[in-house]
Amino acid sequence: MKSYPTILSLCSLALLPNISFGADESPYLFGDWGGARTELADKGVSLNLFHIFDVYDDFSGAAESGGTYFGRQRVAIDLDLEKLLGWENSYIAISGVHQYGNNYNRSRFGVFTNPSSIEGTETTRLANIYFGQSLFDGQLNYQIGKVDGVGAFGSQEYGSSFMNDEFAYVANAIFGSALPFDPAQKLGLIVEYQPNGTQLYLKGGVFDSNQLDSYADDHNGLSFDWEGPVAYAAELGYRSDPNKTDKPGFVKLGFHYNTGNFANFLDTTEDDNNKLIYLSAGRTLHNFDSQQQRRIDGSITWVHAPEDRNLYADELIFVLRAIGPFAARPNDELGLGVVAAYISDDYSDASQSAGGPVAKEEYTVELSYKAAITPWFQLQPSLQAVMNPAGDTDRDTVWIAGLRSVITF
Repeated sequence: MKSYPTILSLCSLALLPNISFGADESPYLFGDWGGARTELADKGVSLNLFHIFDVYDDFSGAAESGGTYFGRQRVAIDLDLEKLLGWENSYIAISGVHQYGNNYNRSRFGVFTNPSSIEGTETTRLANIYFGQSLFDGQLNYQIGKVDGVGAFGSQEYGSSFMNDEFAYVANAIFGSALPFDPAQKLGLIVEYQPNGTQLYLKGGVFDSNQLDSYADDHNGLSFDWEGPVAYAAELGYRSDPNKTDKPGFVKLGFHYNTGNFANFLDTTEDDNNKLIYLSAGRTLHNFDSQQQRRIDGSITWVHAPEDRNLYADELIFVLRAIGPFAARPNDELGLGVVAAYISDDYSDASQSAGGPVAKEEYTVELSYKAAITPWFQLQPSLQAVMNPAGDTDRDTVWIAGLRSVITF
């Protein structure tokens, strides 16, 4: 029988707000700083600090059993240049992260999916820094600088209720196109156009993919150079107006293209570019109240990529989330997600040639509950099951229990 002292310790934090901070309804642990936070925001400076901490462990089926943890401290500053300098509809966004913990869970558990959306390289770095502006009465918007490419082109619309990377951020197949992601950034430009009077939009992006090394700046320091290869992204989408329907929704069709050299699994002498296509749609399925604050949302995402150079040939992701599932808990979130990852035949053949197993589909399911203990403190238990782990049909299902805490300072 395993013990989970770290999880139990974090669970005990649920009592902390009642003991130390009473009925304070501020969304920040340290409140309004005596009015200083509001005063700064009125002048155009918004500051946000939050810390996410995950602990999780398998209790059956892992290639190598053992508990693990990962944490991320993030600081974000938004500068409203219209208030500060008189530049209409302009802003600068800056954020930095400190990440720490055990970064081995996919290999240790023996799965392809990542059980945490915050896992990554241990680092302290400036993550995002970009200039944004809205033009022509909001019809045209752009961001230029170190921007999150995959977050802008393929992110999960309803991912706030989950821990697993596939649900909480983007489908793993999308990382195969090597667009820059957060917090590993390179230079990029994102432009979005939405004509007045319509809910249709068209978005495009161009990025420096940094010789396919997303973490180069970790080793070389902050840089605004442009080394290539160049990556492109485009998305055509529709979002219904929530003021005109009680069940708003969205649909988006996107495409990534990277001009770099990607090695093929079966012919190591041949390199090629990489590309993928994705389609995602979702909507509110049910409202618990007339204000549409408490509701059930659902979405489905499909991603396809060439199987001769990508681990995932296809992915299907289904997400259901309930915002305020109980009347007494209007700010909680309950989530259920399913991933069907179809491993490419070329990868499977290469695995067999190297003496490994046949790689078929891998299925991941997550059930998660995000409890808003206070406006500034959340606890999120999660249960994940990975069937056919790493596409190996001979292995047992991997069961993973996790707990996330989020504190907004």
